[in-house]
Amino acid sequence: MNIKRTCSEKVIVIIGVLILLLVAVTGCNSGSQQQEDVVYITQTGPANMLSQLGAKEIDGFVAWEPFNAEAVLGQDGKYLAMSGEIWPNHPCCILAANIDYQDDKVLSAVTWAHVKATRFINNPENKERVIEYAMEFTAKNREVVVEALKTIHFVEYPNVDEFEAYYSQLKAGGLLTKDFADIGYSEKEEFFSNFFVDSYYQEVSKQLKKDSQWVPQKVNSQVQLHLGFLTKDLHEFAVYVAQKEGFYQDVGLIPGANLEFVNFTNGVAAMEGFKNNDVDISYLGGAPATLKRINDDIGIKVIAGANEEGSAIVVRPDAGIDDFSDLKGKTIAIPAIGTVQYYLLEKALNDSNLKTQVK
Repeated sequence: MNIKRTCSEKVIVIIGVLILLLVAVTGCNSGSQQQEDVVYITQTGPANMLSQLGAKEIDGFVAWEPFNAEAVLGQDGKYLAMSGEIWPNHPCCILAANIDYQDDKVLSAVTWAHVKATRFINNPENKERVIEYAMEFTAKNREVVVEALKTIHFVEYPNVDEFEAYYSQLKAGGLLTKDFADIGYSEKEEFFSNFFVDSYYQEVSKQLKKDSQWVPQKVNSQVQLHLGFLTKDLHEFAVYVAQKEGFYQDVGLIPGANLEFVNFTNGVAAMEGFKNNDVDISYLGGAPATLKRINDDIGIKVIAGANEEGSAIVVRPDAGIDDFSDLKGKTIAIPAIGTVQYYLLEKALNDSNLKTQVK
């Protein structure tokens, strides 16, 4: 028996085992480090977010009102941050039309109804009716809608400067796969002047300033308008108030006759609705409107605003999350990639050097 050879073989085996152990340990540490820098995201509707949070299937979510208020008041969640804390006065939902939709009477009529509804919501004298309508629109109780309404700024027209800043951030963050030049515009200013069309709003605003009772000319009764909005999204509350207060009827748009409402789950779905000609005019989030207008060249024009702020990051009280850095390795639900809520989460995580990863 060759003792020297046997010992040499044992040494080689031991060294090999040590190398394998070192690789395993190093690999685990590397994976752990990588995991620590990631926040996992799932995509689902706000109603599902509530049930998943209660079942502890997720650690938190980013949603619009009234779902945040419902989670917090139900004690399944707590606010980690309001959207206004992440991005003060950020634009959110808008009212947009298909870029090829050219019926000026209808565009003016819908804009007028939106402005009238927004002013109704913002008038303190209408507080009780606003709460009642909000309860009907969202199917939530009084406590929830009162809490939810506190965080939403209802607007008549969006802040275009904020949208331009948002565009620059999308570009810097690599979320834009195309640029304005790829969809036929020679410069950024030309794109934005076609993306935001304020002529209908300016005319409505001017006429209402002269006479608060002014009503534009009624639309042709043969018009068939498909008007979209996001289901139970309190940001787009104006669409319901306009129905309840008869503003659509005042301009010749009769629900169930020449006005058909189309529901969408989120803004990405609404943009697909424009693409497939399922809708002529729709409320939707400004983020998916901008992203898909450029990336997918879905032609729309923004004719009015809807709201600023009104979203939040909500987390489970028992998840050990007290600031953004605590989101490492956690699972957060969003409505969809490309929504305002997705962008708010990305923006919040940026300062903590965290990245999102689809789970």
